[in-house]
Amino acid sequence: MKHSLSEYYNEVIDEICVLEGCPHEKAKTIADSEFSNIEYGHKYRLSPSILAGSLLGINDCCITPVQNKS
Repeated sequence: MKHSLSEYYNEVIDEICVLEGCPHEKAKTIADSEFSNIEYGHKYRLSPSILAGSLLGINDCCITPVQNKS
């Protein structure tokens, strides 16, 4: 069964806490700033742990960083 976006969002926050070793408040700040990527991960059913690693820069298999055009 597919989780709701809010459940997925909370799972990503939990995984950020585990991977980064940070408090829930800091993980929530990270997740809030990357919400569009969380929506993408939810839409395409990416693992919350893989997405959290991508948000933290641990792996780069899910999302592409926005590059500034100079």
